[in-house]
Amino acid sequence: MRLLCLIGIILMNLAMVGCAPITKVSGYVPLKAETDSLRVGFSTREDVLESLGEPLNYKEGFSNSMLFVQQKVETVAFLKPKVNERAIVKLTFDETNILSKIEHFAGVDAKSFELERQIVVSKGRKLTFWQQMFGNIGNFSSEQFLD
Repeated sequence: MRLLCLIGIILMNLAMVGCAPITKVSGYVPLKAETDSLRVGFSTREDVLESLGEPLNYKEGFSNSMLFVQQKVETVAFLKPKVNERAIVKLTFDETNILSKIEHFAGVDAKSFELERQIVVSKGRKLTFWQQMFGNIGNFSSEQFLD
């Protein structure tokens, strides 16, 4: 009886550990102190790149703004990943590439930014079952089987 209870407790603990959420943090947002060191009206695009690094959407001469995005995504078991936190820093430049505005968004404000959801899927190389089976013939050496 004790053995059965012990096995049951061990199985329950394994099940609970198996459903622990997996947290993934991606992206980069500069610290408040780093953005405070930038001077609106004086700092150039090159100054910003030198002090903060390259942002998420940087293309030379393409846009009048830079976005730094960081998000925390949590996945539980086999369920769809859920974005728990998102922080965004938007730096806007005028026509002469001088910093004109610094905006910080976090939490609810950051949800207003709709990031592109389109995923590029590569078709890859479609192989039939027989192509996969016979494609491996000759790919093995005798040394692999002797170890």
